[in-house]
Amino acid sequence: MWIYDNKELKPEDIPENSLGFIYKIVNIATGKWYIGRKMLTKAASKMVKGKKKKIRKESDWADYWSSSPALLADIELLGNDKFTREIILFVFTKASLTYSEEFCLFKTGALFDSNCYNGNIRAKIMKSWFAKTPDLHNILTKLPL
Repeated sequence: MWIYDNKELKPEDIPENSLGFIYKIVNIATGKWYIGRKMLTKAASKMVKGKKKKIRKESDWADYWSSSPALLADIELLGNDKFTREIILFVFTKASLTYSEEFCLFKTGALFDSNCYNGNIRAKIMKSWFAKTPDLHNILTKLPL
């Protein structure tokens, strides 16, 4: 179950045209946490008139837990009922998805916090990507992380 806006996420709660989201997973027992990003769709292909056509289809976001080996090991050991999954922010472009995750990791001091599962921060981000989302930084600075 994903939590969004302090309640269980329902499909109708997902903002229209969302590309993905930034999330936080917390180990209830220890308070150890992880911040990540997830796309709502993934690339796929289908045959149309004998030719491959690129399409987007729903990703595994509803059942997704993380790409962190340390976090996944704890989930396997303790059970996923010992963790909360919260969506912090829905985003509408790939640039926003990348930048928002990095921003949240830097803002929380993830790499300096021994109570954080995140082990790295890495992205190449270009200023020109944000022409469509000039207010993103203002939105992010108001997030209660």
